[in-house]
This record gives sequence, C-alpha cells and structure tokens, in this order.
Amino acid sequence: MHATALLEQLGSLLGERGWPSEVRKAYLRVSNPNDPGINADVECDGETFRWARGQIIGPVGEAAGVADRIQHVLREPGR
Repeated sequence: MHATALLEQLGSLLGERGWPSEVRKAYLRVSNPNDPGINADVECDGETFRWARGQIIGPVGEAAGVADRIQHVLREPGR
C-alpha cells in the first residue's frame, strides 16, 4: 500500500475517535481536538509510521496501536 494511503487510513482511524487530521503532501497533521495548538506531523515510509522528527511510532500493520500512541502523546497536560 502506498504511504499516502496508509496515512489516510491512520487519519480515518483518528477521525473516528474525534481527532482531526489532514494529509499534507507526504505527512499527516494530527491535532488535539480540545487544543489544536497541540499537534504533530506523522510520516510513513510504507512500513512504519514516524514522527516528523524521525522517531518510529509503530509499524503500518498496527495502525490502531499507532493511533493510541499519537493520542497519548498529544493529550492535554494533566490527562
């Protein structure tokens, strides 16, 4: 599956959870729904999802777990 399609699939999973996201060129921008200033970019190389700064979030075959990690990292302070 193409990296953009994988990012769109991850975005759909996050959208179902109420977390807005948008594929922009080769990355997915994810925002905390309660504080859009808390956001991050996610890239995909076809095998793994990575934060834009390069750290691996998880494999593409575990998109639900990756979505969980993204939500955990982008949660509001104190939650």
